[in-house]
Amino acid sequence: MKIKKTVILVFLIASLLAGSAVFMISAEVDTTTPSNPELNAVNFVVVTRHDTTLTNAFEAAFLATPEAAAAGVTSIDFRSATTDDGWKKLLEDPSKSVDLAWGGGPALFNTMDNWGLLKHIDPVTDAALFVAINDSVPAELAGASMKSFAPDGSLIWAANAISSFGFTVNHEFLDTHALPVPTVWEELASPVYYISPSVRAISMGDPPLTTSNTRIYQIILQAFGWEEGWSILTRMGANSGMYTGSVATRAAVVSGEVGIAMTIDFYGIIAMGENPDCEYIIPEGQSIVNGDPIAMGINVDDYAAAAAFLTYVNTPEGQSVWLTPGIDRLPVNESAFHTPYGQNFPDSYTLFNETLANIGIDFNETLATANLDTTIYYFHNTITQPHTLLRNTWGEMVTQLRDGDINITYFNELVEDLGVPGMTLQESLDWNTQYQTDAGFSSTKDGEWRTFAQTKYNTILGMLTPEDTNAFGMIPVFITSIFVATMVLIRKKKK
Repeated sequence: MKIKKTVILVFLIASLLAGSAVFMISAEVDTTTPSNPELNAVNFVVVTRHDTTLTNAFEAAFLATPEAAAAGVTSIDFRSATTDDGWKKLLEDPSKSVDLAWGGGPALFNTMDNWGLLKHIDPVTDAALFVAINDSVPAELAGASMKSFAPDGSLIWAANAISSFGFTVNHEFLDTHALPVPTVWEELASPVYYISPSVRAISMGDPPLTTSNTRIYQIILQAFGWEEGWSILTRMGANSGMYTGSVATRAAVVSGEVGIAMTIDFYGIIAMGENPDCEYIIPEGQSIVNGDPIAMGINVDDYAAAAAFLTYVNTPEGQSVWLTPGIDRLPVNESAFHTPYGQNFPDSYTLFNETLANIGIDFNETLATANLDTTIYYFHNTITQPHTLLRNTWGEMVTQLRDGDINITYFNELVEDLGVPGMTLQESLDWNTQYQTDAGFSSTKDGEWRTFAQTKYNTILGMLTPEDTNAFGMIPVFITSIFVATMVLIRKKKK
């Protein structure tokens, strides 16, 4: 019995020791195995209109910072959306987890905020982030607001870069076609810049696809007034080729396909670098400085990562990334030019100071937001959609003027008819919200605007065609005369 008890005791002790050994070995393995970084990785989401050259540069610069590492950020998911509706769908859907909205202009951001899709940064509950942004971004530059605040003092958006708006010319093209170098917007509406049915002097972007070109059209409408502004835009469109976005619009002048392109300043700078025949021109007294905003989305999923990125892009080092060759943008904060990297760009610093010194128009940002969509889609339906018909009508007018078949007085009367807008400024304001939110209403307006423009252009073309029937086919000429008379009465009533 004694021996048996001893054996059992030894066995128990051995078992316990073995168990302890197993436990110790297991614990040792756990503490020495490297942790999987993917388990704690943060991949936050940004909706943007910026191109990949820009987003790649900022992503690389930010990920190299200690702040990105501290927030656990390993990559940034940039999601491109070109239209207001595209932004809305991404920002309003919680499952999309959009943390930040970046790039696209104040009117777009004001619209998103009106729809309740931006998270306001509170000076108390978001104190550190609020101070980091507010202290870095000036209240205004060249008379333009660089920040937007809610009535309670919270920050809605802040500009992260600035831009001016003008056009880029290709001197070789202009010389080849004996065209003058334009200096102001209204010159681009002149018959001088109509070359031929197959050769366009100007490139313009279709506004639903380009924020920067839309802003140019808004500048023209505010600089010249609603009726004269639409007349200028219509004739500019008739002298132009219409392009799907600002990149394609700029590329046309760089390649020499056209001689003049609607461009934001940095596209002009890029064009000058790609083709020495190109020159960016700010219309004297007819441009504005625009802030390019960044804001937090209402469904922000990772606040710490989004806040870290927001803070970084407002530091002098983050601001200097805008100067990267290929991006060539102007930062909102002058301190970027005083960083070691920023000191490599004296030409950009000169343009920065010239941009701030330019005295532009007194631009009404509230008005620009209040009729943004009706402006965009009226242009699309009356200039872009019937563009071939518009070109044919304008081409016939200019050709007959040049050939002496009509005199300048009659030509100017036709110019007035060509430029009559199909809605008033007040209607544009009244319809904008319903156009944004009611698909049936917007579809109806699209159809009405297209019909108005097609009828107007066909009527004028018919008056220049000496047959018994005009471009409608077998519709008698007296109908076109009635339409023109109606337009004249409408114009006189508006005056």
